[in-house]
Formats: sequence, C-alpha cells, structure tokens
Amino acid sequence: MSPLAHRSRYPQAAALGVSIALAIAACSGPAADDAPDSSPAAADFSWGVETEPASFNPFINSQDAATPILRNLFDSYLFHDADGDYHPWLAESFDISDDSTTITVTLREGITFSDGEVLDADAAVLNFTKTQDPAIVESTNWAVNLDRVEKVDDYTFAIVLTEPDVRILERLSSLSGSPISPKDFDTDLDELKFGIGVHGTGPFTVSQYDKGEQLVLTAREDYLWAPETLTGRNGPAHVTNLTFRFLAEASTRSGALQSGQVDAIDSVPSQDVSVFSDASAYSYAIRQNAGTPYTLFFNVSRPPFDDVRVRRAIQKAIDLDAIVEAVYNGQAAAAKSPISPVTPFYDPAIESYLTPDADEAAALLDEAGWTGRDDEGYRTNAAGERLAIPLVSNSRFVRDSRDILTQAIADAVKQALDVDYTWQSVDSGTWTERREANDYVAWDNSLNSGDVASALAVQYNSDPAIGFINLGQIDDPTVDDLLAAGQQNFDLDARRAAYTEFQHYVLEEQAYVLPLYVLRNSYASTPDVTGFLFDPATGNNWSSYNITKPA
Repeated sequence: MSPLAHRSRYPQAAALGVSIALAIAACSGPAADDAPDSSPAAADFSWGVETEPASFNPFINSQDAATPILRNLFDSYLFHDADGDYHPWLAESFDISDDSTTITVTLREGITFSDGEVLDADAAVLNFTKTQDPAIVESTNWAVNLDRVEKVDDYTFAIVLTEPDVRILERLSSLSGSPISPKDFDTDLDELKFGIGVHGTGPFTVSQYDKGEQLVLTAREDYLWAPETLTGRNGPAHVTNLTFRFLAEASTRSGALQSGQVDAIDSVPSQDVSVFSDASAYSYAIRQNAGTPYTLFFNVSRPPFDDVRVRRAIQKAIDLDAIVEAVYNGQAAAAKSPISPVTPFYDPAIESYLTPDADEAAALLDEAGWTGRDDEGYRTNAAGERLAIPLVSNSRFVRDSRDILTQAIADAVKQALDVDYTWQSVDSGTWTERREANDYVAWDNSLNSGDVASALAVQYNSDPAIGFINLGQIDDPTVDDLLAAGQQNFDLDARRAAYTEFQHYVLEEQAYVLPLYVLRNSYASTPDVTGFLFDPATGNNWSSYNITKPA
C-alpha cells in the first residue's frame, strides 16, 4: 500500500479531508462467460457512464444507476439469482430457522476491508447496529421486524426477527446491506454519508475522484472471495485500473466510445443502438430490470387525484406503447403492471387493462364534474377551477430520456383530454421542500430490487417507517395486508398469490398508479472486450470484476 495524493475537486470531500490509499494490483485470467484468452490482459479499462453517484456509501446511495459503479467497491453477504434463490458470497453458509424468524450467517474467514480491517461477526453486528440509526441512514424500514442481531461466535452472527420478513434476505444480498469497515463509523458524519473514503470488501479501491469528471479505481491484489457461482472464478480483478468517466449527455457517451476515448458505455442511447449492435464493430447487450417499473404515483391525498375517476381517466387517455416505442426507438417496453415483468410474481393477465380508450377517459372526467372549458380550452369544474396536473421531478433522477418521455405524455394528455398537464425538473432541495409540504400532485419513481417485496414496501406501505417513499400518499389497509402476505411468507406460491391480487387491486380497482416503462440496463463496448455480467436478480450491470481487455 502506498499513499496517494487525493485530487478530488468535490468541495465536500475536500472540506472533509478525505484520505484515500492506493492498492496496486495486476492479474489476468478467464472471464466467467468467455473462454480463456492467451493474450495478456490490458491494465486499464474505462467506462463512459450516465450517472455520477451522489453518495459513495452503499447504505446511503439511492441511485439504481450508480450500483454498477459501487459494486466494484462493496460486496454482500449473499447474492440473489433470477429464480428467487439466495447463494453465499461473503457468507460461507446461512440457515433459516423452521419458523423463519432467525437467520444464522457464517462468514468466510480471511476477508478484509480495503483498510485492512477483518470482516468478522463483530464487524457485521456493528454494521447492522449502525444502519438502524436514523442519524446515519435515510430510512430504517428494513429493520421494522428486526428484534436483534447477535454474535454467535467469531465468524457467525444471527439475525432474530419478531416475525418472518423476506426483506432481510434481500438486505443481505443488496448493495444497501453491504458491510463497511468498522473504523469508518468513527469518521465525521458528513464524511461517512458522502462515502468517498468508506472502505468495503470489494475487488477495487478508490484512488482518485474528480467531481463531475471521473472516478478511478485500483484492483486489490488480495481479493479472494468473489461469488464463484456467479463469476466462475476467484482472485483479483483482471484489470488493474478502472476509470468511470461521467458523461451525462447521451451523444457524448456514444461519441466517446466511437472515438476510442472509453472502452465501454452504459445506458446506451436508444437512437444509437443500431450502430453499436453491429457485432463486427461493437459488443452490445440489454437486460430488463426487476423491482418496480418507472411509474407515475398519483397523490391520492389531494385534488385532482383524490378522485378515482380522474386517476382512471389518465390511465386510459393515451397510448403508452406508441409513446415508449417512439421515445426509446423500440429499445424499451411500456409497463403494464406495478411490478416488473421479469419479477417472478408478475401476472401477465393484467396486461390488457391499460388498453387506451380516449372516449372512456373523457367520459370519466365528465362524470367527475370536469365538463367546462376555460379561455385556453382546458377543462374546468363547476367552480371554474382548471384541471391541472403539474408534474415536478427531482432532477437527480431525471435520466434515460425521462424528460422526453414525460413531456410526450404531457402533450398526449393535453391533446386527448384538454387537461393542463405540465412537467418540469427541479433541484433536489426544491423537490424535498415540496415533498415535505405535500405540494405536488404526482410522483415519478422506480426502484430496482432483486426481491419485489423491498421495492413495494417503501413505495406503497402506509406506515411511514416502512413506506418512506410512499409519495402517492396511499393509506389503504387492503394494500398493507397484501404487502404483509407477500413479505412475511417464504413460500413462493403463497407470495405469488398475494402479489397477483396486489397488482390487480392497485392498478385496476383503485387506479393508484400509471406504470410507464420497464427499466433496463445496457452496455456497448469494443468487440474485443469480454467478461461483462448482469446481476441475475435485478438486471443491473454487475461490477467490472470479470472484464478483460487484450493489451
């Protein structure tokens, strides 16, 4: 280990005096999805990525798009496969009691954080304890049914629940549940939350961060605990130096790959897929995400969406298939349900409900009393109030052409129903103020999770301790009961029945939401690069651990 001059131009990081150590490593070997390459591997690899993490702390970060970056720094106790099964990773084994209220985890020995601290039962218990502190984390919803986490022996700990909760397994396998070095909890709180100096057990460490420009990682030569069932190998990463260049503009990312400035890009612009899908010049892949799709949550606590007829009218007003097809050039699918179609609990029978019917939508608004028109042609009620839907989005989460999509939806609703539907993006501070004041009529959001129970809990549960982003303000005992049935039962068939009923109740009977499109992850690279992986449970790009580029 050698000291490195930290060149961050991030004001917060500079003020905090973050100290970062450089771990130098080099190794080559076969990627999990490719035959061994006899040619030497290049030491450097670069990504052009759309999203810069707002936080580098795994249990603070709330950006799905930042996960493929942070996965290079942080590991999980388990990993989740596409069939709903869990497998050991940092854990050597785990056991669930007959009553599903105790999960006992035995750790692999010899795992260390990048600062040299050992991952043992004491470190794990400390992580679980600290991440229940609301001063540190945004929400402790995952711990609502947690009684205690206790040390069993030096490398074994037990999670004891007050009642069964499958979200604990999701926590053990997710980025948000990744352990960090015990010493990091002794740092300044702002420094801990920002996280650029936080130490994980992942295959890389941070060596340089320039705000708005790039993040440079260096491989750990002592990394020996990859999830081999997924990666197909163990040992250090193939590339020594891994650089993420932050290129928010779609055209800039595409241009950077085409000009050879980067080796790969994520969030491939839909309009450029035809270029990168040419196998002779590039490699290209795309995968739909699990969890919940990008969705419009109607704020049912205030007009106009306190009226189910208005909610149904917006659901039925427009042809989302055509809009999504046009905006994403055929590379994304319109969502049909509150949960993703790649989630094991998705019910295909729900797909016929969102068939557009502008005449039915107009009749619903007439029935709801919006029969008049003002001087600009917009609908009004008997009091002369205009039917207005001013959608406001948090700029932090406006990506993947969502600005174009939401504007297209606004224009279509205006044309079909004479509704004053508008959209604007505001900074996070402004959005937080409006959220706290309940000064909004709808909320656009998505959440990628390996087990849909976690995403649905935070977006729909009426208990603020659980549903901390239930910004549809849904307070419905039926919803809570269905969520509990899916969350507290480890039997897949029972969970499937609960989530099937949930989908129909939320979308059809109550019209609480309008699903918009199914999220997906994609990448394009030069054709000689191998070793890309998708997370089998979430569909996210995995870490760059297996990537190999010929020298």
